[in-house]
Amino acid sequence: MRVIENNQELLRYQLYELGDLAGFVQYSMQGDELWLHYTQLKRRYKSAEIIEELLLHVLDDAHRRRLAVMPFCPAMRLFIADHPHYRRMVPEAWQDRFLSAQTAALRPMDKVRYTGSPKRRSTAAHARAATPVGLEPSYTGSRQAQPRLSGT
Repeated sequence: MRVIENNQELLRYQLYELGDLAGFVQYSMQGDELWLHYTQLKRRYKSAEIIEELLLHVLDDAHRRRLAVMPFCPAMRLFIADHPHYRRMVPEAWQDRFLSAQTAALRPMDKVRYTGSPKRRSTAAHARAATPVGLEPSYTGSRQAQPRLSGT
């Protein structure tokens, strides 16, 4: 079961799938404008259906609250381009900037940030690999650190 809630404390619309936080749309408020910054989703929930449900919920909530939408989020821009009836929610002065020159080949899910990629390694693992094995700095009082071989 999917649940979408507006977490006003963290300023994001959060989507839960079976109790697990699957993704969110990060936003900020500027007067009566909802500034949509980016959409993030866990890779294991990558699906056009889930993304569409989340983006629709955000736009419908903004419409219900009579807010203008500033889609800085590339996924939201593509979504609005695919659903022109939401175009009027973007202030007219900003429509050319946000909604022109959309690439027809791209889908909103192509512009979502994904986390949990099995292809990426943590930055800590890269830092450990860059440190030469067997060399540790020696710190003794005011003397300068001299590298020494470990185990000696």
